Amino acid sequence: MLIYCCPDLMFASKIRSTAESLDIPARPARNVEMLRKRLDRVEDGGLNDPVQGVIIDLGLGSAALEMICLAKSHTPAMPVVAYGSHVLVDQLEQARLAGADFVMSNGQFAATLPAVLERLAK
Repeated sequence: MLIYCCPDLMFASKIRSTAESLDIPARPARNVEMLRKRLDRVEDGGLNDPVQGVIIDLGLGSAALEMICLAKSHTPAMPVVAYGSHVLVDQLEQARLAGADFVMSNGQFAATLPAVLERLAK
């Protein structure tokens, strides 16, 4: 299962629908606590398979960096993808420093979304 942390409903919908079309289970996490529960596979009545990767929108601000650190501390080998505005170079660099394995602009992420999801789901 993949987890996506994305405040933008249009982007979240695109991630969800692309994952569905690829037959890749994916669930949202809207905040740090929800991500923690998904990583710990806390039963909430929904799919709680082992997490294979996490996608984090840097539009979440400081919570995004906290989510990156949480995911990497929970399962260090699990890949984390972070994406954000190409003009916010410092924010992209902070994501790298926080431990994100793949950091890309919104445009790069959108253009390669199917490939990103398939890579995380392996």
